[in-house]
Amino acid sequence: MAERIYLLFTIQTFAKMVGVTNRTVEGWIDKGIIPSVKLGKRRLINAHAIQKKLDEYEDSNAVKIDF
Repeated sequence: MAERIYLLFTIQTFAKMVGVTNRTVEGWIDKGIIPSVKLGKRRLINAHAIQKKLDEYEDSNAVKIDF
C-alpha cells in the first residue's frame, strides 16, 4: 500500500510563511478558505490539501493552444 504524506503546519508557522498575522490565518480557517485539522488542542493547516486545490485550479484554467 502506498504511504501517504501530509504536510501540516501550526497556525503560527503558516502565518509566518505567508506573511500574515495568526488572526488572519484563524479567520481564513473560520471562513473555510484554508483547510485545517484539529489534533488534540492544536489546529494544524493542511498544506497538502492547499497544494492539491491549487493544482486543480491550475489544471482547470490552463490555456490550450493548438499548433
